[in-house]
Parts: sequence; C-alpha cells; structure tokens
Amino acid sequence: MEHYTKLCRDIILEHINDRLQYNKINNINGESRDDILAELLEDTEDIFGNISGSRTCNTWEAEQELYEARAIFDDEIRELFEELGDDYFTITLERGPETLDVVILELLAPRVVSELKNEINNKVEV
Repeated sequence: MEHYTKLCRDIILEHINDRLQYNKINNINGESRDDILAELLEDTEDIFGNISGSRTCNTWEAEQELYEARAIFDDEIRELFEELGDDYFTITLERGPETLDVVILELLAPRVVSELKNEINNKVEV
C-alpha cells in the first residue's frame, strides 16, 4: 500500500499546487492549502479520475501501477475494500485495471488528506 499512498499524496499535492498557482495567476485570494484539503475531504473525484473512471486513460499504465504496487496481493489494500463489502474488490477488479487504480486512490484519499492537514497544523503550531 506504500506505493499507492505515495502516489495518492503526490497527486493531491500536485492538485493543491496547481490550484494555488491558478489562483495566483488569476488574482483569486483567500484560498489556502488547508481550505483545499478540507474540500478534498468531502470530494476527490475530480483529481483521481474522469467520467470514464480512469486516471491514466490507458489500461497498460494502470496495469503497471497495480503491478508495481502488488495491489492485488496487498492485504492492506484488500482491507480497504473489505470495509465496503465482501465482494467490492472482486467487482472493482472485474471492471478493469483503470477502475481499480482510481478506486484504490479514492479509498486512500481521506487518510492521506488527514495526514497532510496534520502536517500543516503541526507546522503552524511550531
């Protein structure tokens, strides 16, 4: 799960930086990293996938991510799916590697966002 946790973190940080940069270029003030993270706790669908349910829009690339992470055999990842029901992993796997890739990221996102929020809050307290 370490591979997907890092990937999820990288995607979220890239999203935050892109949004802050967009706001800076367009003179939009008032939105902080913490604000964006709070929003991401509610909804991450815009950053992990598109309407087709794919992040990579490429089956081979999604397969490579899953292979590199050994996701199908990772007990921690399977536990994330078990929280949703006994068959959820199998059903998602049947939908294909692109969907499985996105769902793993979506399941990890709340944990990663919370960790990032804690990091920000700890920096402010120091």
